[in-house]
Amino acid sequence: MTAQILAAELATLIQDSKRKHSELRTAAEKALQDLKSLPVTSEAQLTADLARRPHFISPFLVACHARNAKFGATGVSCLQRLSVARALPRERLTEVLDALKECVTLSHDVQLKILQALPSLLQNYPVEIRGEALSTILQICSALQNTKNSAVSNTAAATLQQLVIAVFDRVATEDDKALEIPTVAEVPGEGAPVPVRPAAHDAYKVFHDLNLLVTGEKPAFIRFSSIPATSTLELIEAVLSNHGRIVSTHVEQVHILRALLMPVIIRSLSDRLSFPITLRIIRILYLLIRNHLNMMPSECEIALGLLNHMLDPEASPLWKRALCLEVFRGIYSDSRLVLSIYRQFDQQKEKKCIFGDNLAAFVRLATEKPAIIGLGQHSTAPTGGFDGKDGTSDQAVAEAGALAGVIGGPVVENNSPANYVGISTQWSLTKTPCLEQLDKSDPPTLPETYVYSLVLTCITNISESLAKFVLPLTVHHESKSKKKGKPEEAATESEDVEPTSGDRRLSRTQSFRKKTIPVNPLTLIDHPAHSFIQTSSSLVTECWPAVLATCSTFLNAALDSDYYRSLVRSIQKFTQVAGLLGLTTPRDAFLTTLAKAAVPPNLLLANIASPKSPASETPSVFSNAKGLLSVDSLVSQASSIADKNRRPSHDVGVPSLGPRNLLCLRALLNLAIALGPTLQTAWSIVFETLQVADLVMAMSNQQAGSRTPVLSTVPELSTEKLEAETSAVQAAARRLFESTTDYPNESFVELLQALCTLLHAGCTPGSGQRTPTTSSRPQVLHQRRMGSVSGISLGTDSTARDSMFILNKIGELISLNDGRLSQYDPTDSGWTIFVTELVRFTANDRKAATARLLAAEILARTIKDIAEQPIPDEQRNEIHGRILSALSTQVAALYQDDRNDSFGETDIRIHQIALEALNKIIEQCGESLVAGWDSVFSSLASVFTRQDSDPASGDAEPPGEDAQRENGSLPVVVISKQLARSAFGTVQLICSDFLVVVPDTSLSTLLEVLLHFCQQQDDLNMSLTTITFFWNVSDFLRSRSDLSSLPDILDGILEQGTLYQNVQAQSRNGAIPALWLQVLTDLTIITTDQRSELRNSAVQTIQRIFENCADQLSSEAWMLCLRTVLFGMVESNLTTQRDRHSEIHTEDDTSAWNDTTKTVLSSISILITTYMDRVDDSAKLGAAWSDLLDYLQQYFSCGSHALGSSVFTTISKVLGRAQVSRSLGEESLLKTAFVWRAYFEHRVSWRKMRQGNQEAFVAYAEAFKAIYRLTTDSTETDLMDMLSNLEACIIDSDEVAYSSDLDHMTPLQTQVIECLALVRSESKGLPPFLVNMLSRLCTLPYTSTAANPEKRSPTFVALSKASMDQLRIVTTKHIKDESIYTSGAFRIALESLSKPIEEKYIWEQEGRAPTLWQKATTTVLAILKPGLPVVNTLKLKSDESKRVWSQVTLVAHGITRAQISPGTSPITLGKDEAFDMESFVQLRDMITTSLGSSALPDALRRTYTRNLFETSLIHSPLSGEIPDLVSAPLADLYKIRHGQTRDQESTFRVEMAYVCFSELVSLVAVHDSSSERVKLAQAAAPYLILRAALSLRAYISDHPLRGRMPAPESQLRELLFVLRELALLKSEPQAIPDASGVRSKHRKHLHRLYPLLVKASRVARADVEVFDGLVRLTDMVGGEFGLDE
Repeated sequence: MTAQILAAELATLIQDSKRKHSELRTAAEKALQDLKSLPVTSEAQLTADLARRPHFISPFLVACHARNAKFGATGVSCLQRLSVARALPRERLTEVLDALKECVTLSHDVQLKILQALPSLLQNYPVEIRGEALSTILQICSALQNTKNSAVSNTAAATLQQLVIAVFDRVATEDDKALEIPTVAEVPGEGAPVPVRPAAHDAYKVFHDLNLLVTGEKPAFIRFSSIPATSTLELIEAVLSNHGRIVSTHVEQVHILRALLMPVIIRSLSDRLSFPITLRIIRILYLLIRNHLNMMPSECEIALGLLNHMLDPEASPLWKRALCLEVFRGIYSDSRLVLSIYRQFDQQKEKKCIFGDNLAAFVRLATEKPAIIGLGQHSTAPTGGFDGKDGTSDQAVAEAGALAGVIGGPVVENNSPANYVGISTQWSLTKTPCLEQLDKSDPPTLPETYVYSLVLTCITNISESLAKFVLPLTVHHESKSKKKGKPEEAATESEDVEPTSGDRRLSRTQSFRKKTIPVNPLTLIDHPAHSFIQTSSSLVTECWPAVLATCSTFLNAALDSDYYRSLVRSIQKFTQVAGLLGLTTPRDAFLTTLAKAAVPPNLLLANIASPKSPASETPSVFSNAKGLLSVDSLVSQASSIADKNRRPSHDVGVPSLGPRNLLCLRALLNLAIALGPTLQTAWSIVFETLQVADLVMAMSNQQAGSRTPVLSTVPELSTEKLEAETSAVQAAARRLFESTTDYPNESFVELLQALCTLLHAGCTPGSGQRTPTTSSRPQVLHQRRMGSVSGISLGTDSTARDSMFILNKIGELISLNDGRLSQYDPTDSGWTIFVTELVRFTANDRKAATARLLAAEILARTIKDIAEQPIPDEQRNEIHGRILSALSTQVAALYQDDRNDSFGETDIRIHQIALEALNKIIEQCGESLVAGWDSVFSSLASVFTRQDSDPASGDAEPPGEDAQRENGSLPVVVISKQLARSAFGTVQLICSDFLVVVPDTSLSTLLEVLLHFCQQQDDLNMSLTTITFFWNVSDFLRSRSDLSSLPDILDGILEQGTLYQNVQAQSRNGAIPALWLQVLTDLTIITTDQRSELRNSAVQTIQRIFENCADQLSSEAWMLCLRTVLFGMVESNLTTQRDRHSEIHTEDDTSAWNDTTKTVLSSISILITTYMDRVDDSAKLGAAWSDLLDYLQQYFSCGSHALGSSVFTTISKVLGRAQVSRSLGEESLLKTAFVWRAYFEHRVSWRKMRQGNQEAFVAYAEAFKAIYRLTTDSTETDLMDMLSNLEACIIDSDEVAYSSDLDHMTPLQTQVIECLALVRSESKGLPPFLVNMLSRLCTLPYTSTAANPEKRSPTFVALSKASMDQLRIVTTKHIKDESIYTSGAFRIALESLSKPIEEKYIWEQEGRAPTLWQKATTTVLAILKPGLPVVNTLKLKSDESKRVWSQVTLVAHGITRAQISPGTSPITLGKDEAFDMESFVQLRDMITTSLGSSALPDALRRTYTRNLFETSLIHSPLSGEIPDLVSAPLADLYKIRHGQTRDQESTFRVEMAYVCFSELVSLVAVHDSSSERVKLAQAAAPYLILRAALSLRAYISDHPLRGRMPAPESQLRELLFVLRELALLKSEPQAIPDASGVRSKHRKHLHRLYPLLVKASRVARADVEVFDGLVRLTDMVGGEFGLDE
């Protein structure tokens, strides 16, 4: 790639040079030829070949000297490429540099190429580029830096710095090979010449000349072009920052620093130089101080003194002071540097106190402008343009972490200082520190509070640096690998804890953490850094007043949350260092400062002073520490200025702890945690501060009316946030007490005894100058006793507050030492003191409720913690007895005054706490608990109270309790719901997990407790859950014994009272079967509870218990349980129902009790069916069933259908399980049927209850089926009564809600129909009964509404249809049974079926197809077909026969007739008409011949034919047109009415009319001339003649009026049909009498109609078709007269 580029560049030179530059052209051609002759195998080979050909670069050198921009660009570019590839011949490097130097004045692109080539030359040819060559390179680069083009100038500056650094890089490389490289020259050093090697010589000359440039002199060795002073300083800084080690290790370089650089710096600090120069000077000074302090102590001392002097506002402007402070900020971040400065200067008497002077300057600067920093009596949030933001940030002030390092954050530039008060990261910082603003030519505009923020950062860095150095030295070597402060770590036994009683000590000690007293670093004499340790101790001792004064000032200033956290952290770190070094005076002074800041300013404890240290401190220049701490004058000065800009620093009112108070309080606690073993007398500061803080929170709580303090200084802080911060402080206080785990027993008991003494004395540790063991109260507490603090009246009980404080501390102390209490003797460990004092306190009702509750919680928590500890087997019983005894003692102490009439809320809560502790103990130790169960059950029973009984005693029972238990009336009162719940949790635990460890003799007591929990009325869920516990106990007992031994244990006792007493006695002796039976008897008591859910659950539990024991109970045991438990349950329920029947109750309550009865009876039926096959003696089972029926029958007296439903459901289930009647016995079945029938004896009482009867009647019907399935002939005599009851059920049944029985039967109707279908109807008298009953059911839709119009009954439509089917089945089955005819049942059936037919189209509720009338039609036809022959053959009474045939004629008339409404669908009409026509044809075929019987009256036949006539009318006749059809149907036969042109209305059923007309014709027609046919013809003939006459008369009267208009189609069709039928008819000769003077055989009907035929013929001359028909008829008449011939 390089060869191609070079070839292209050479070709370009050849092309561009042409004739004007022949030398260049010649050199380029030769170089190109040489290049082409080289074998290009690789880049490395090419590079080596080119480097061996010195003349190859000649064209490029000539191009550079040509002073042509184009040639120069090509030449420089190629030289740069060759230098990078190391292809330049080393002997011609000087010519290359000269060529580059010639091109400096060419274009910018060329200049940039030159700058690219210089670093590669220096790097790739380090041996050749020395001395003069290096000078040339630097000269070229510095010259390019002076160009006017900024890009070239800046690139040159960067390249120059790179070159200078590269020179020193070569020195570092040379130093690594110092023994291999000889010296080449000597240079001046410290008093004597120094021999140097080549690279060091070059570096010396470069660095020396750079310093000469800074001083304003000309360079001595390097031909630097004139470059800016700022660039020169930046080069020096780059050398010092990148190669400080080289400068410090080379004497010649140090000499330059001493002789040239430091004088310039010191002089510059005093001069008023520009910002860029000063900035760079100070940056260089900072580097020298950090890296070369030990080499130039005197110069650094002067420079540091000047920096301190420059902090004076009169000595320097703000920006220069900021630069100085930024330098100090950096210095103080390095602990080594801090200690070195203090050690070299402050500790030396002849030296300046650099560190001390600087801190003193901080003190002065902090109080310089108090108004700007918002100095007040306490710290507040800064105020300014950012409303609410800083207040919001204050919410994070009390967070656990602390701010480390330098504070950074957003800034606000160019803001007027007058707009802001205080120090905040929002406006007190700059985006870039002043030391970093190298691009600025003018001083930056700084916030006025910037220097104050720097002072704060310096203080923070001082503390952090000291802490980083001292704190690691305090850790024991053997603990370095362990994780400190891990609570879950179980430490081994403490070495310094010696047991006082070896035989009482357990095997192991448990501690929250393992701590030892931290090492005092001053004692580490052999440590390599011991001298620095002593320096740090001296620094703290001498300088703490200034640090404290500065911190105190800022603690009262307006700081934002970040700065305030940093300040508090710095105080904390400094205090910790002082404490670890054993410096009590500074430690206590800083602790006091934090303590004051931890409470509101209007509640400062002037009497909290650090105890006088026994060791006298060394006097120093800061001995007037008190004066430095006094800020009163500053506050007064700042108040007048800042009042306009911020809120008042002192809020008048009740003090409250703000987040900053909490932060300081936490810092104080953290210090106590770190310095606990070394605090000694300083504990008073910590505890007094905690007590006062507790008081402040109490005062603010009372004022705010809430449980959380109200923040006065930051109102926008939410109460929840402050609560969280308060909790964090409490957590820190708890960590403080964790350190007590390493105390020996003696010290621990003393501490515990002291706290307990304070608890009962109501006083707190003293304050002021007294020791912590004094009992005097801090002044603020004395003020509280006087009634007010800061003028605020308080109602808080001081004793209560003191007690709460002490109790909290006791609780924390004990919780951290509970392992100690269980490991040692109660007296030695403090257990006796602890329990005795707390029990006495909790039982004292004169104490505050909150304090008593807290004491109870502490005792309970301790007991639980001890129970959770691993305990050796040999000590387990003793420790368990100890803790359970403590609980029972506490409960007993609450009720020792026999206060049975009332129980205080506090007593209840204390009681609850004890019960909750008991629960935890059982949960933890239940499986290993051997002793103490009496105490457990005594505590559990203590939640109940009875008359004349002690609630704390669970053993004694009042007289008569057994009898009360027997009837379930035992008065059980719960002291409190909360107590019951707490005790219940323990009961639940025992019954679920620990039944196996409860002694058998205690199980009876457990069952009594369970019964009490079931009977309590306060919590239903609790009672329901207790039912489950009974089940658990039952399963537990069942698995441990043989239940078949029950009859032997009870000796056959069945009387309830005696039985229960015997069971109780056996249970207390631990007899498992008796205990199992006691579970059932207790559950039986619960079945009469007032709560339905509980009752039902008890019943279901009894059922499940028996179901689970099916394989274990023998026949005798089961019968015993059946009569004792189950019958007893029924009897109790029955008694309750009777009592309720005589009283008035709500509907819901009644329904609930009915549901319970249903559940009881259902369970009994299930159990009887389950055990039915297991009973050996069926007689006993039958007897038991008979006894149960006695109970069941008694439910009827309650008049409740719901109870009746339950009874009959029970009967159905039991009988359904019995496969044969002998399972229960014939006598029991008869009794069952008797009980079943007896239900309807109570119909009067039903009306009173007004309950729905559907469910009861359905169950009633189902019971019938169950009874009838097992019945024998002995019950047939009562069957009709039973069926009548079923019919009554249907008639009396209520309407089913949200359901319709149009299409489907109701469940009751379905059941009754199934019952009727089930009945064996062969018995005598039963078929007529069934037919009559079913007939009544068929007509129920029509008769039910009429019988009781007000009752909302079912429609019975679907039932009616089903009854018709059943009627058809029964009737046809017994069609030859004479009794159904003689009794009138057959006729009644016809009557019932004719009713729907007659109501055709009138009855609207038809339901789904088929309709009622259709169903009735098909049914009646199905009955008549086999029935009429039987009727004709039987010799029935004439009246009965007439009635039957009368119903037949009515049926026929109903089939043919239809009272159609206008809304009937034509489609439906057509189908219905076709159905009726078919039905009529079937009926006609069945009855026609029989109807002519002489046994039937003529009136019946006339009625039949008259009905046919009426139905055959197609058009409605006019008024008076039809004569009396009964007496004179042919009167006025030839009378013609007046004509009309209006169309006559036609019937809707035209086809049926034609069928009826045809039937009339058929009846009159001649057949076999039998007497039956003759009688029918005689009955039909008048109506046939009249029917034909009507059509002829209408035509005669109306047709003339129509003129040429044709007759209506329907009338014309009718007339033609009549004419055609008359022509075809051959009438029965005997049917129509002969006309006078005329004799005929088969045309007599025409003779009667002849006058009308003649008149019609006259009218119809124009109507051909009619006229032809008339002519035909008249011709027939003529033929009769002999005129046809």
